[in-house]
Amino acid sequence: CGCYTGHSTYIIAEILRNNNYEGAFHIFDSFEGGLSDKLPEDKEERYLETEEQILAEKMTFRSRMEDVATSLSEFDFCQFYKGWIPERFTEAESHRFSFVHIDVDLYQPTLDSLRFFFPRLEKGGAIVVDDYGYTHFPGATKAFDQVLSENDFSFFYAIPTGGAFVIK
Repeated sequence: CGCYTGHSTYIIAEILRNNNYEGAFHIFDSFEGGLSDKLPEDKEERYLETEEQILAEKMTFRSRMEDVATSLSEFDFCQFYKGWIPERFTEAESHRFSFVHIDVDLYQPTLDSLRFFFPRLEKGGAIVVDDYGYTHFPGATKAFDQVLSENDFSFFYAIPTGGAFVIK
């Protein structure tokens, strides 16, 4: 969820290919203007951004589906879902997942992603939240902590340099 220009997505696809993965790699992103709107949970307590700064940040994280699709064209198992999270999730609701990578920066899309994927995560499967512990995006941490408090899991690790993962 959230692929920006596709760098992490490419690395994940390469790992899947190298391990003879036989399934679809589901890629969710708005591909139309970067970050969604910030909620109070997303505001940094130590730094107040102006509306102009928020808009500039939002546009910094925009990407085009055509560019990402071109970068991933060598992988025939990629399936794109263009739209805001969680609008397109219903198209994948019958699937089970063993690995989920969430990089959507903000509280609500992180919460929506976790609430959709965690119940569909295979036992022993992992969810990575890229922005956990990153002070510029405190909403991702709040959403992950909230979902973890509501669910059973076998292992959680917050990476000291930012990011975290949970194993169900």
